Amino acid sequence: MNRSLTKKASAALSPRKQPRQERSSKVVDRILDAALVLTREQGTKTPTTLAIAQHAGLSVGSVYQYYPNKEAILLDLARRWLGAFPEVIAKRIEAPRPSNQDEFQKEVDKLFVDTSRLYLDNASLMPVIEAITGNPDLRPIQNEYDEQIIALYAAWLQHVNPNLEGDIASRLGVVMMEVGHVCRLVGLKRDRKAFDLIQDDVKTMWLALVAPYLDLNQNQEGFS
Repeated sequence: MNRSLTKKASAALSPRKQPRQERSSKVVDRILDAALVLTREQGTKTPTTLAIAQHAGLSVGSVYQYYPNKEAILLDLARRWLGAFPEVIAKRIEAPRPSNQDEFQKEVDKLFVDTSRLYLDNASLMPVIEAITGNPDLRPIQNEYDEQIIALYAAWLQHVNPNLEGDIASRLGVVMMEVGHVCRLVGLKRDRKAFDLIQDDVKTMWLALVAPYLDLNQNQEGFS
């Protein structure tokens, strides 16, 4: 994932070592959990490495064994956040294929419940996500996850309509991802009511966008 990063940026922001044992993994989880709690409590103020260590019940030296600085910790949190989306979308592909518009809308509703929780619970990480997007050295990190998400959206649409061409499904996946992400970022910067209203608008746009391609008025035999 770091091939496209400059060596300087990669060295400065990558974890010092990857946990290979269960004990090490638990230490990293403690560090990341503590950092997330503190970012939620402090809002736009970035927690110090010392504060993260104290909240995790670790020494600063123990934290530095895994991360060179607080920025690397926040970047790893962002990676963990981005990595949660593919699993959530994959659930919709594993669900029974909807045979009409109402069933598909219920699947969309379920997806939005899961993805909205990821946004709301991790709102304090959004400045980190935006920083990744705006930094040429870090953008490849988000690009990798974006490609996974687009592919999963495309696979979901083809799960609903197996006759949908791959290039069309991918194009729709790009719009679904970009519109959904940007609009919800806007909502997060306002208040919960605005977030919910914007999210409803995004659902409406999604359904209007993909419905013509899914043949959802056909019966189940029509998808065979």
